[in-house]
Amino acid sequence: MSGESYVQLALDVIHAPAEQHRERIDPERLGALADSIASEGLHQPIGVRGPLADGSYEIVWGHRRYLAVRSLRWLTIPCRIFPADYDPLLARGSENLQREQLNPVEEAHVVALYLERGVSRAEVARLCRRSTGWVDQRVALLDLPADVLDAIREHGLALAVARQLADVDHEPYRRSLLYEAVQHGCTEASAAAWRQHYLADRDRIASNSLKIEQIISDRNKYRLLYPCDWCTEPVPYEGTRTVRLCLACDEQLQAAKAAAAPTG
Repeated sequence: MSGESYVQLALDVIHAPAEQHRERIDPERLGALADSIASEGLHQPIGVRGPLADGSYEIVWGHRRYLAVRSLRWLTIPCRIFPADYDPLLARGSENLQREQLNPVEEAHVVALYLERGVSRAEVARLCRRSTGWVDQRVALLDLPADVLDAIREHGLALAVARQLADVDHEPYRRSLLYEAVQHGCTEASAAAWRQHYLADRDRIASNSLKIEQIISDRNKYRLLYPCDWCTEPVPYEGTRTVRLCLACDEQLQAAKAAAAPTG
């Protein structure tokens, strides 16, 4: 676009973006990025807009790169400069979604910013290089309970699992489900079974005639079990492991299983 240029700017005239898409910057990942820049150099400049009225520049994209370079005590950083009146949402949203690996909740906030500006769903999908279905899914995320969003944001809870557990409207019990899903893993099918169990007892829970401890105990009745391919015993999903074998090895395994089977 016209008005762009690449220059070395002093770090002390650059400040963080007013609207930050990333909710939290992981110190470990930032340290790893700094190590990479120290050994290999900075492969991509950051984007800034300015100069603003006070002579400073606001980061449009590349905030993590800026912080990493600052931790290395560099004095300047290469920048792509946009005009001071440039609306940073377009460039920042596209750049962050493609490069910065935002979590789904952060992506949802980016989508919400576009929609609040009056951008259509189809145009948001085009700008983000995603489908309109993806846009709708991200918008729907912001309606989920705060603890569910935290599990997605902080612990990488799968969105399919999150949607199932969001229907559990008893907060203490939902927290226990989220803890178990994060600590031990959970499939969408298991989460659906937990949800079904909760909804079956919801009236008693709402009337306080069923304690949380009893709910958790009863939940084991709804635990999905899978037969072991070797011994055929039913075991919880988290106690299994997926193994892919070539046909030759599978034949050897089945032969060994048959040989180990007790004879009548």
